[in-house]
Amino acid sequence: MIFKQIPVGVMANFTYVFGSEKTGEAAVVDPTSNLADILRFAEEKNLRIGLIFATHDHADHTSGISALAKKTGAKVVAHKAETQGLRRKHLPVDIEVEDGQKLKLGDIEITIIHTPGHTPGSMCLLAGGKLMTGDTLFVGNCGRTDLPGGSTKQMFESLHKKLKVLPDDIEVYPGHDYGDRPSSTIGREKKTNPTLAAASFDEFMEVP
Repeated sequence: MIFKQIPVGVMANFTYVFGSEKTGEAAVVDPTSNLADILRFAEEKNLRIGLIFATHDHADHTSGISALAKKTGAKVVAHKAETQGLRRKHLPVDIEVEDGQKLKLGDIEITIIHTPGHTPGSMCLLAGGKLMTGDTLFVGNCGRTDLPGGSTKQMFESLHKKLKVLPDDIEVYPGHDYGDRPSSTIGREKKTNPTLAAASFDEFMEVP
């Protein structure tokens, strides 16, 4: 699988581009103001962008969706619980997905993991052993829950029932460069990330 992590902007965001080496079919996760970088990488690797994923509806993850969709003709994918928020911001949603749903991108299987907490329809994407976590799981911490639609209880459950149970060797690629490194693994985060190491919700609530 071809894979690229692209840093962008003053909020230390990450956009992701991944695609099939066999078919050239590709997807972009959370495009913002870095369309030139995205398109340049796709051209260098002979990739055709057919899907655009929004991990959630916040502007720092979605500001490039409309322009990229118009430029490439790609379909925009979001969790069904996030669709209303995206469309309220006049962003297109072509494919609504739900927890556990699998999509094919050439020979790549993409698994949707619904992880509410930061927003009601936040989702993570698992493809080729790489977990793109948006604003759910960061290196060393997790996403904030004090914005509209956020839920601390849901965040705890998403982290502990959906992500912590994944194999230790799954690579973690967050939506922001907030940690001591740009990526990690589930195994490392279980040992070093206090939001995953917390033994209970009460302990989770004490994490700064």
